[in-house]
Amino acid sequence: MQRILEANWQTLLTSALLRGQFLLSPDIAIGLGPQLQSVFNKDASFPDSQKLEQIPVRAYSDDEQVYEDLEQTTEFVIAVFPLKGVMLKYGTWCTYGTLDIAGLIKVAAAKENVSAIVLDIDSGGGSINAIPPIIDAIEYAQSLGKPVIAHCDTACSAAYWSAAACDYIFSDNNLSSTFGSIGVMISFPDLREYYEKQGIKLHEIYATPSAEKNLAFRNALDGDYDLITKEMLDPVALQFQEAIKKYRSSKLAIDTPGILNGKTFSGTDSVNIGLADTIGTLSDAIKYASNMALAKEFVNNY
Repeated sequence: MQRILEANWQTLLTSALLRGQFLLSPDIAIGLGPQLQSVFNKDASFPDSQKLEQIPVRAYSDDEQVYEDLEQTTEFVIAVFPLKGVMLKYGTWCTYGTLDIAGLIKVAAAKENVSAIVLDIDSGGGSINAIPPIIDAIEYAQSLGKPVIAHCDTACSAAYWSAAACDYIFSDNNLSSTFGSIGVMISFPDLREYYEKQGIKLHEIYATPSAEKNLAFRNALDGDYDLITKEMLDPVALQFQEAIKKYRSSKLAIDTPGILNGKTFSGTDSVNIGLADTIGTLSDAIKYASNMALAKEFVNNY
């Protein structure tokens, strides 16, 4: 299914990296450093061969026939969408944005022959503004009576928020599957010294009635993180916790140390404490989605 790349995707990417708030597992956040530096230094190259023209949406019928495009068949199918890598709202040259994915989920959910949706998740999280489009698409599908199932290898931070909104969560295995990292962080570079070495002196001048403008960021640049923590990070962290408690309800072992404070858990442990529902492969998730759709249809008809 075709995606649309924003004409100013480079500007949107740089803005997200410099100013965005992120829900990321720590190992992903640390590993992004060299990649971000290459983007800022314009060392990153994006050859045409790496451009992603389409999002690989697959459809699976009850007899396990696989279709590479939903338009290939009119029989009832389960549509599977990838949610992988660092989550960003807008797509880049070689990554999908959640706006792209969410739009296609809505298109699929509206099709009469799509009986359920499976999100195939393998992500350590991403930017906060990448979450609402996915949640909106999940809730839209659910409003049409279509089950939405999450199949996850890694589902941390923003990715777990997305998975938790689904009707049922599969942990792919007990070797690499990781869940949790329910917490919020923000990271941005202090470029003042860099610009000064380039002979550039930056001046920020605020109007007298604008004393509070950017104050949290200004304080943080000077090493005072209290305001940015209180005004920006804590409210989102609390909202994250409340969302997980709402979505997972009685399934969540809320008294597990660290479960809502950023700790990560393996596949089996995640099932035991309610972050996931069961261990199973993508094929298992597709079969479950099909059975859940049939059960919903039976209840609605009788």
